[in-house]
Amino acid sequence: MKICIVVPYFTPYVRGNEYGLAQSLTELGHEVTIIASTGKAPREKMVAKNAREFYYEFKVEYLPTILDIGENPIVPSAFIHIFKNNYDLILLQEDYQNICHLAYVAAKIKKIPTILSTERTYYPENFAKRVLLKWFDKTINKIIRNGVEVYTAHCTAAQDFVIKELKVPREVKVIPVGVDINLFYPQKNKNQYLKEGDFKILTVARLHNYKGLEYLIKAMKIVIAKHPNAKLYILGKGAERENLENLIKDLNLNSNIIFIKESIPNPKMPELYAECDLYVQPSIIEPYGIAVLEAMACGKPVIGTKVGGMLDTIKDGKTGFLVEPRDYKELAKKILEIHNIKEEFGRSARERVMEGFDWKGIAIKYLQTV
Repeated sequence: MKICIVVPYFTPYVRGNEYGLAQSLTELGHEVTIIASTGKAPREKMVAKNAREFYYEFKVEYLPTILDIGENPIVPSAFIHIFKNNYDLILLQEDYQNICHLAYVAAKIKKIPTILSTERTYYPENFAKRVLLKWFDKTINKIIRNGVEVYTAHCTAAQDFVIKELKVPREVKVIPVGVDINLFYPQKNKNQYLKEGDFKILTVARLHNYKGLEYLIKAMKIVIAKHPNAKLYILGKGAERENLENLIKDLNLNSNIIFIKESIPNPKMPELYAECDLYVQPSIIEPYGIAVLEAMACGKPVIGTKVGGMLDTIKDGKTGFLVEPRDYKELAKKILEIHNIKEEFGRSARERVMEGFDWKGIAIKYLQTV
């Protein structure tokens, strides 16, 4: 089958949902093309300059972008691309992206079956973006949501948002984001990245206030009172770096919290996860939390907040713990609690990923919907 996956941005350096899906569909024998804008998503701008120089087995076409308005690239040639190519199936990633609007119209004209996937669990905080998106949801996005053959959500929280907030009067199937269990698996600690500490905690996130890193830093003040040689390692870049550094200084945690300087491509991430004792995702809002899934696949216990996809991926009390966003005292308590049972939780985490989040199984689920 000839399949096209439509996304606003694509970088193989930071492998998201579209990469895993395209790779797995290709391995199942399908001819897969990803079309995306020539623009760069914020996460790509923060990593290495060669972020697109990676080998992959499927085809990628970067289409000319006229303008990028608030992380929504305008890509008129998406319509032409879909119209000219004889695809058997179209997969749209999100209903509010211009590139998906145009691809949908072309697919409808050519009567190509279309699957729409969404990871949205909230409206953006930015007032202008919020108003504009709500307008689109009542007009163009609504047409697409009602017109596609299949509508899927990445997690239960996204499904709830679609049904309750958008009031979609149709079935919305939950098909999760997956992980490559042959790439992400328990490995030997090579001691390359996390060289200090006898209890190493890792978090991977853009340095943005909605990632909740300030609460993890505050939790570390409590943790260090019990484990003075515990270390928190932060991998990520962003506008909040200076504020976080000031907080670390104010709490006198400079020797216990370390920012990882180098950019690490996705294929090397399993080596990073192998060196930590615990992975923590303290987000205030989070559509899914792929890094949580990757850490679990590598046999690491995880602590996340009760938001987004983490409500589906983390089995509270078995693969790790779930805490309320911003509750740094409870977060500290769970970090201390997990210290003595991390191996047991890590084994359960790996088992959970293998049972329900392997990319090949998820790719098959998509194909079974049409």
